[in-house]
Amino acid sequence: MALLTTILAGIAGTLAMTCFTQITAQVLKKPFYVVVILATMLPFKRDITPPDISTYVGATILHYFIGVVFAYLYLWLTLEGLITNDTLSALLYGAAIGIVAIIGWRLFFKIHPNPPRIEPTYFAMIWLGHIWLSVIAAAIFRLNPLSIGAS
Repeated sequence: MALLTTILAGIAGTLAMTCFTQITAQVLKKPFYVVVILATMLPFKRDITPPDISTYVGATILHYFIGVVFAYLYLWLTLEGLITNDTLSALLYGAAIGIVAIIGWRLFFKIHPNPPRIEPTYFAMIWLGHIWLSVIAAAIFRLNPLSIGAS
């Protein structure tokens, strides 16, 4: 049951983060489309060409898989008693994984042979998006207390 809850928490959190980034992109009229950027970079080629559907699918699966990993780590920290499953912990965890995500993206841009140009505000949006991911994942864990032990 905990595994299913963790997968659900990761998928729902990633979906909330993705919706946040899409809405932010529309409001600010900026190209903050994480999966599109990831799909463009995944072939790891110097010549950037529009990704095919299988690359988009792979980028989407990778994006959501990482969200599930972040949810699992949140659950693990909770089970180990290192954090409690409350709003403050979710906000702090989201801020922390947001920093991890920014470092990951920056490394990916650094090693890619032809990374796309990214505005600095992209990283702020990534950071805020991970707070959304964490808050939604924590809420799902609160809805199913058996996944983190009875409170």
